[in-house]
Amino acid sequence: MVVHSGRREEEEENVQSEWRLYCVRGEVPMEGNLLEVACHCSSLRSRTSMVVLNINKALIYLWHGCKAQAHTKEVGRTAANKIKEQCPLEAGLHSSSKVTIHECDEGSEPLGFWDALGRRDRKAYDCMLQDPGSFNFAPRLFILSSSSGDFVATEFMYPARAPSVVSSMPFLQEDLYSAPQPALFLVDNHHEVYLWQGWWPIENKIPGSARIRWASDRKSAMETVLQYCKGKNLKKPPPKSYLIHAGLEPLTFTNMFPCWEHREDIAEITEMDTEVSNQITLVEDVLAKLCKTIYPLADLLARPLPEGVDPLKLEIYLTDEDFEFALDMTRDEYHALPAWKQVNLKKAKGLF
Repeated sequence: MVVHSGRREEEEENVQSEWRLYCVRGEVPMEGNLLEVACHCSSLRSRTSMVVLNINKALIYLWHGCKAQAHTKEVGRTAANKIKEQCPLEAGLHSSSKVTIHECDEGSEPLGFWDALGRRDRKAYDCMLQDPGSFNFAPRLFILSSSSGDFVATEFMYPARAPSVVSSMPFLQEDLYSAPQPALFLVDNHHEVYLWQGWWPIENKIPGSARIRWASDRKSAMETVLQYCKGKNLKKPPPKSYLIHAGLEPLTFTNMFPCWEHREDIAEITEMDTEVSNQITLVEDVLAKLCKTIYPLADLLARPLPEGVDPLKLEIYLTDEDFEFALDMTRDEYHALPAWKQVNLKKAKGLF
């Protein structure tokens, strides 16, 4: 199967571009498929094979990334040969086309290969030629949520997985972006683990209770990620875990997927959060901030509030000295008041 971009055209009106690029997916030849991606260096993936097709010259470059598995290369060969045999119109070919296949490896591409992708730019994608690491593992994906009442991690299973081989790129960007937002995903890349954080849809009015539940879920997600890392291999130090945000994902993350479309609209929403930056942050560092129990009075009077604090219980984050200064009474005197008087007092003092 081949998944093309754009629409089907009749043979006489075929106006597709000269070059087309496909990412090889599937774990066994009979189930292999090609996913069309943007024909640019940024679409290359060191962990899989790619098919580069010139429809005018009926020429195929079958490119193998330096970390591609042997079975992935075989799936690519089968797919390329299917194109040669069938000359599908959807790919821009004609029944009379005589297709030639050239096979090449990452790092030793012929000059003609780069004619398709523009200038050679290894930095446009996560090139792994200099990476000595082994990539004989399958990434894992979990959605983390308390929507059922309990906070649980539910693993996504790749439908085309084959138990006997490694699924190098089992997931798609849409698995993350099509989930109800804001979402939290644990993405296990073996050498490191990511906590992917979604966004608040701007068209939705967000009640305070939802914000509190989200803060609780984020904290639980970070604790889950750290525990997951500790349990991966008890004989070795746990892998590093990183918090990343929707729209601001680093190249090392996006290149775990067959293709990735940068969503500027999502990036703009994410960047509205003053706590978010393009910098990759360790999960343990963010969790340490969320677990902070004491804040200066000025921080609790400012808006937006520090991340992770309960806006309905700001008084619990004050030192005894700041508590008495802000509310003009001791904690014991405050706790002796009826609940409604406590709320009115906090409102009057800007702590609610």
